[in-house]
Amino acid sequence: MLRGSLRVLHVEDKTIYASKALELFSSTDSGTTFNKIASAPGGLIESYLARTQLTSRVLRTGFHGLTPLDSGDLIASVRGAMLHLSPGDHQFRCAHTISRGSRPLNVCVHPSGRAYFGEYYSNPERSEVHIFGSQSGRRWDVVGSFDPGSIRHIHGIFWDPHRNGMWVLTGDDGEEAGIWWTPDEFRTIEPVVRGNQRARAVTIIPLESGLIVPMDSPDELNFIQHLDTATGKLEPLASVPGSVFHGARSRGLWLLSTAVEKSSVNTDQRPALYASRDGYDWRAIAHFRRDLPLLASTGHLLQWPTLVLPTGHSQLDTIFATGQSLLGAHGKLFTWAASDILEQLARSMQRRSA
Repeated sequence: MLRGSLRVLHVEDKTIYASKALELFSSTDSGTTFNKIASAPGGLIESYLARTQLTSRVLRTGFHGLTPLDSGDLIASVRGAMLHLSPGDHQFRCAHTISRGSRPLNVCVHPSGRAYFGEYYSNPERSEVHIFGSQSGRRWDVVGSFDPGSIRHIHGIFWDPHRNGMWVLTGDDGEEAGIWWTPDEFRTIEPVVRGNQRARAVTIIPLESGLIVPMDSPDELNFIQHLDTATGKLEPLASVPGSVFHGARSRGLWLLSTAVEKSSVNTDQRPALYASRDGYDWRAIAHFRRDLPLLASTGHLLQWPTLVLPTGHSQLDTIFATGQSLLGAHGKLFTWAASDILEQLARSMQRRSA
């Protein structure tokens, strides 16, 4: 079901965080009502640019990520900065200026309480790439670096509760594409698999048996894969029509969404939403149409078409997502009943076994 204009950022337990322009909202009644809780820094011009659809798309204004800490502090990413909000405050402050690139693709919180992000920028010269850490989100310091020439940038950092460590995803080409492991908060870091596009990913799903690794490659056909972390072997589970940018967890469901990038290999122009009950059997449950197809040749100027899924671990009966560059639904909030998706998956499995 399509709803109003909100960008869902994070769902934790039964609390939803979403944004509109420079304002952050939360809901504790399954999305029935959203209440403003804080604002990002910005004057009249910044607010206008963030509220205007064309400029907000081109300039990537507004909130892009939100990470709550156990302390009650909130960490947010916006273009060019990492923001911090103290408990009880209503105005974010700039805690760290992003000097290379516009923003990290995710923030990972370790059980120690420290938060981490990796640099994501074009890096044509293949300079060194830093990992930043913070105890509270108020100050960020370099805690580790990749040597010049080793990677292009960092796609994400993810905590693995089954193996008690963090995975670092890097891109883009040749040996740059890799899945790295650190058991000790970046005092050491080693590659588990690297050197091919099958190791190029933006998000992962840690399972007890290994990792679910959905590919992020405009150069090859993409698959949702299972990684044996002991051997580094990648096994394809399902083919998907494009790169996977977002993943989410909601009660008994895992969700992944594909994007439409400029590619001579992945030619399906329909972004899709995939779901699984166990992480192994994946089915497409929805397809979408991109908007402004005549401007597809402009690349990512107006943002790649996809469905943005929230971070966190939801305990709600409703699935939330936000359309990006989708026909009639850019910036719009989508909702599905988790029970409907589970029934759809069950019917699909019954047809397959019949």
